[in-house]
Amino acid sequence: MLKDLLHTTKSHRFWDFRKSPTRRFLCGLACCVFLSSASIAYASETKSAACPAVSPSTGVFSAGKIYQDSVVSIEKDETDQTISVSIYRQNSSSCQKTTFAKYSIEGGAPNVDSIFFMNLKGKSNIFTIVHWNVNSRGIGTYGKYYQVYAYTKDEQGRLVENKSVVDNSAMTGMDGYQEGEETTFPYKTAGAVKSFFKCGQANCK
Repeated sequence: MLKDLLHTTKSHRFWDFRKSPTRRFLCGLACCVFLSSASIAYASETKSAACPAVSPSTGVFSAGKIYQDSVVSIEKDETDQTISVSIYRQNSSSCQKTTFAKYSIEGGAPNVDSIFFMNLKGKSNIFTIVHWNVNSRGIGTYGKYYQVYAYTKDEQGRLVENKSVVDNSAMTGMDGYQEGEETTFPYKTAGAVKSFFKCGQANCK
């Protein structure tokens, strides 16, 4: 029965923003060492767990916009430096935990900078803004690599990756220096991401 609840989403393209020798160098470094363990967004089995109380200071937020009386928790594993994002839902006899996303080491440890909610095309989404530190100063590439993720419910009510967000080229990029040239990622905050999608839905300039 648990297997029916599993769903796997596509790993994000950590080094795809490079179309140069830098990309080949970093891919050789990152892909060989890290990518075997880097499944960036996936769902794990659902299991019983104690429901945490809402506590933004510890990374626990109300998720009532997704499921009634639920919370979403950002949980770091100090052993392997991965970060999981899980939903906790109370049922009649216990609290049910479902991990729907996991961010792994890709050259550096992941960091979840923001988690927030937004409606897209009439459906509520959980957004996360994640970054990895990049430090390849020998080739002039260093700073933070960003990826914005979104998750929404599928027809079975399970949280799955929203491909229209994750595959949008504007939602990934470098903030710092790339091959010695300064580059900026403009969508580092919830407000900036919300403005981007609200403007897109309203066709504003």
